[in-house]
Amino acid sequence: MRTLTGSPAGWSTLPHQLRVSLVAALTAWTTVLSWRVLTTGFAEVGFPLLFIGVVLAGGGAVARWSRVPVAVVVLGQLVVGALLVLGTTTGSPLPTPGNVDAFRAALDGALESSRQYAAPIQPGVPPVHPLLLIGGTLVLLLVDVLACTLRRAPVAGLVLLAAYTLPVAVTGEAVSWWLFAVVAALFLTLVFIQHSDHVASWGRAPDGERGAFSVRTGAISNTAVGLGTTAIALAVLVPVVVPTMSVSVFDGNGPGTREVQVKDPMIDLRRNLSQGRDVPLLWVTTSGPRPSYLRMSVLTRFNGEAWTSGDREIPPTQTATGTLPPLDGVAVSVPRKEFKYDVRIGPDFRSTWLPTTDQVTRISAGNDWRYDLSTRDFIAARDVTTADSSYDFTGVQLDYDEQAMNAAVSGAGSVQGFYSDVPPTLNNEIRRLAATVTADAPTRFQKAQALQQWFREDGGFRYDKAQVESAGGGDADLLAFLDDRVGYCEQFAASMAIMARVLGIPSRVAVGFLNPERATNGSWEFSAHDLHAWPELYFPGSGWVRFEPTPQDRAGSVPDYTTAEFAPVTESPTPSASRSTELLPERGETPTADAGTADEEGSSIPWVPVLAGLLGLVVLGALLMSPRLVRTARRRQRLGGDIEDLWRELQDVTRDLGHAWPNGRSPRRTGEWLGRLLARPEPGKDRPDRPRRGRDQAPEAAQALDRLVAALERSRYARDPESYTADRFRADAELVEESLAAGVTPREARRATWWPASVVGLRTSRRARSRAAAASADPQSAQTVDELVG
Repeated sequence: MRTLTGSPAGWSTLPHQLRVSLVAALTAWTTVLSWRVLTTGFAEVGFPLLFIGVVLAGGGAVARWSRVPVAVVVLGQLVVGALLVLGTTTGSPLPTPGNVDAFRAALDGALESSRQYAAPIQPGVPPVHPLLLIGGTLVLLLVDVLACTLRRAPVAGLVLLAAYTLPVAVTGEAVSWWLFAVVAALFLTLVFIQHSDHVASWGRAPDGERGAFSVRTGAISNTAVGLGTTAIALAVLVPVVVPTMSVSVFDGNGPGTREVQVKDPMIDLRRNLSQGRDVPLLWVTTSGPRPSYLRMSVLTRFNGEAWTSGDREIPPTQTATGTLPPLDGVAVSVPRKEFKYDVRIGPDFRSTWLPTTDQVTRISAGNDWRYDLSTRDFIAARDVTTADSSYDFTGVQLDYDEQAMNAAVSGAGSVQGFYSDVPPTLNNEIRRLAATVTADAPTRFQKAQALQQWFREDGGFRYDKAQVESAGGGDADLLAFLDDRVGYCEQFAASMAIMARVLGIPSRVAVGFLNPERATNGSWEFSAHDLHAWPELYFPGSGWVRFEPTPQDRAGSVPDYTTAEFAPVTESPTPSASRSTELLPERGETPTADAGTADEEGSSIPWVPVLAGLLGLVVLGALLMSPRLVRTARRRQRLGGDIEDLWRELQDVTRDLGHAWPNGRSPRRTGEWLGRLLARPEPGKDRPDRPRRGRDQAPEAAQALDRLVAALERSRYARDPESYTADRFRADAELVEESLAAGVTPREARRATWWPASVVGLRTSRRARSRAAAASADPQSAQTVDELVG
């Protein structure tokens, strides 16, 4: 069956299906770009997802155009998407047992990395790319199913919203505004295209007539875009200009947050150590070993002047009641023992922090306390203190493997960025000193050991509690401490922590109690003079590990793993050893030429994402070329037909050039109208931007048009119709088409070649429709005989 244009039924809807599908895929893919903050090297995920999106969109469009059942379309896309994810991950889309096992192993590694490391996931650990590929493919598939298969573009917006907010939920940081603007614009485009399609399905007025219906549809289109734009604008502006709509559970810095403003534990440490009175503060009862290093708070940020705990964002669901989430960054293979601790705090100790061991798996302290998931601090949620309180918890004693920590990769990508931040104003002497002290240590863990040894013994430092009064946390105070080499626990802990960051090791400072004494009732008693500070350094697989840089006058012993000895590094290290032995450059330092050469020699081209990206671009280019290819094939078919096919070809050429064909007119009246559009063909450089048009401008083309009209009339209306082949009048048709093309601007001529309106279904301009309407509405045409028979 053929349509009125002579093309196969449904041909005109294929470009529309492709257009909608590609817009939906581009919208979904752009939304998934917000996930780039979750891992480094996101290009290895982004380009394959672009290729997967193009394949799913193109395949879905062809299937829908072919009237394939919805269930089959969705199932087919699901299978194709799964195979493409398998191929991207393993290198082959064939679901062989070996490939499936390799994919499962990669997926298990991705899940383990997602549990252990904070975003963005850095190189050196199992990548999370399989998880992102699966999630991105599901987003692409759901958007295509909702917006194209089920034709519910607004519902697809819910999927886009969920995907867009994922990185915000994981990292707590806002996505860039330009990405939001692009996604919003693409989503509005998708809604508008589908809206236009729905309205067009109601029917339309004849070409050239502007009735009430066309006015209504135009108003509806403007309303749809206006409502969508207004909704997006309100979603962005209302929370800013109407603060009363936000909900604040705790007294934080602003509306809509759940931040807890915490007191400075370091100030409390100085005050209590300088008071001189050693009063009992709390008692701990446990069947386990002596509860040394009972921690209260963790200081995570160094701003160049002081270490602070920062403001903590703690959901109200994280109450200090019951079982806690798994230990942060600690592999399940690390041996451990659990012990229960019962704590009773006296009236003289008023703190908004609960003392516990550094690793806790369960606690029962009541709903007035919250826990910070990243630090495992327990903070007062209301105006309460620890005075005269009691609680119990289960602590974990880990048996660290020093060999595993020595072979661990950098932990900078496994934790939040502020654990590695070094102020740009930090004195270069401190940087130089950190490098000098650890120059002979080949790994990060051994560098940490060297720092501890230097502070405790080799550096000539001396512990003196009298320095508490004059201690500060700024850059100058730190440098003065390193020069004088006399201080107390805060200065030792803070100095080692910042020097570890200079060396590329994430660090923080813990504040709590050192060693208790036995009480008469068998419990362990902590007093004011037991307050202490120590650094914690992060090593992937082991988590936050305690070090003790304070000299033995104050801290008598150090953890056993910090004194382990290792075999010297060989001249030809393994890849994993070379990674762990690399020296990180100082912040602001540029790599040397030798380092750049070494990186080039050791790097490899990621062929899979590169080839996937190139293939995606090829497919995208083929889709963009499809309108011209379809138009060329259609023309070739018609030139092999009869005079009717040739007339329909002339009709499509006219539409491609931006003119509205006067449907319903006789061949003679249509020929007269076409004659007004003819122009004299001119060479490229001499072609005017606004050519003069009319039969007198191209007399030869006008005569050719008359011959075509006469042949068409004889084939339609003669008593003995004569059959004319298209090949007989091909030269006349090409002459008319050349003159029609000469009557438009060069831009319109190029658009007719590359983006023909007869294929993509673009509407003609209002000016062209008005000309066609004038031709159709000519009252004289109703009085002619050829109008009656046409």
